[in-house]
Amino acid sequence: MKTYDLILENMTILTMDVEGTMIEDGIIGIENGIISLIEKQKPDVSFSANKRIDAKGLIALPGFVNTHVHCFQSLLKGLGADLPLIGWLNKAVQPFGVRVTHRQQELAALLVSLEAMKSGTTTLCEFFYTNQDPELADLCVEMMRKTGIRSVLMRTFQDYGEEYNVPAGYVEPVETAIKEVERLRQKYASDYMISIWTGPDVTWATTKRGYEAILEYCLDKGVRYTMHLKETPEDDDMCRRHYGKGIVELLDEIGFLTDKFLAVHCVHLTRDEIKTLARRGVSVSHNPAANLYLGSGIAPITNCLREGVNVSLGTDGAASNNTTDMLDTIRLTALIHKGACYDPTAISADQVIRMATIDGAKALGMERFLGSLELGKKADIVLFDPSRIKSIPMHDPIATIVYSSSAENIDTTIVNGEIVYRKGVFSCGIDEKELAWLIKYELKRGGLIH
Repeated sequence: MKTYDLILENMTILTMDVEGTMIEDGIIGIENGIISLIEKQKPDVSFSANKRIDAKGLIALPGFVNTHVHCFQSLLKGLGADLPLIGWLNKAVQPFGVRVTHRQQELAALLVSLEAMKSGTTTLCEFFYTNQDPELADLCVEMMRKTGIRSVLMRTFQDYGEEYNVPAGYVEPVETAIKEVERLRQKYASDYMISIWTGPDVTWATTKRGYEAILEYCLDKGVRYTMHLKETPEDDDMCRRHYGKGIVELLDEIGFLTDKFLAVHCVHLTRDEIKTLARRGVSVSHNPAANLYLGSGIAPITNCLREGVNVSLGTDGAASNNTTDMLDTIRLTALIHKGACYDPTAISADQVIRMATIDGAKALGMERFLGSLELGKKADIVLFDPSRIKSIPMHDPIATIVYSSSAENIDTTIVNGEIVYRKGVFSCGIDEKELAWLIKYELKRGGLIH
């Protein structure tokens, strides 16, 4: 008889496959990190396993894919509140970002990864731009690896920005950035749990030559890329002053808009620009909490979906969200677009869950092995417990997850077939209270808190 590494049994399974299949009294068998059994449980059939979880009363669904976060900002929760983007950057984020220490970077990455897993995230995308010290990127990767979360490090660059007060330590020639990206790619080439991306950081800190050079590198090496796009009107203002056209038009002109590109925020897209992104196969990372917190606006996500743009979800950095909780982002996404459109049918709970799972995987080019619970896919699974005060009663599993849940509903998080979080305990051995003490001590020692 075959022996599975892990068996999950007796639960409701939300597969998030194309048909939206739901399996009552389901069973999942995992071998070498892969789902090799998924079906309705049969009373007269038993399976051998090294480890098994009786998940009776729970819901199994794909782990969430958070397509945009800034790890170091997790140490800045609550700072710079009530400021617009540029003022927030100049007064709160940049002063800390340019002097973040190795130890602070480590603690920040641990904090983000643990909070992510505790709220059901199994894949975390770090948009990294504090490039004044090359070792900071490596430390970020190592800490994410330590927790067991699947991760993407998006090592971005800035080759301009004095007029927007971009710190001098961030600015570097695009050639230097490419060498660093290639170094990281070679270093982690054998680790299938980490992917290395690149891309420009923001419009006002990138030259046309920078776009062209990084695009040439990415297309040549098969590297995927990302950038903040049209988060505020400043994106187009800078581009029009220097190049006589808007940023989307410029990027399309140089061939930057491809299905390898993940555009972040996209708050101020026009209808024509949305059609352009759809035509080129560009994916969007929607970060509603940060856009609201900074007063940037509400991205035209319903129009993006209508035109066929693939939309994923991101929490953004905790300095502009104050949490890395994907369940919080999921609920917010479902609510704000109903209000913005004056239409409760403008976006559905099912659409939003798909943004957080299979559509997130598509945005990363990983939909062949992530984002849904199907035979042959990676076993990145969340067990959701609906028997919490906030979630009782459950009439519809998807509606409950989207509208009536919090991190306390996450019973178990499994990444690549390994249990990384279960019932309040992280498998990596990190204790929440100890981590809180270490962070408080480190920030006090560094002068950030008193």
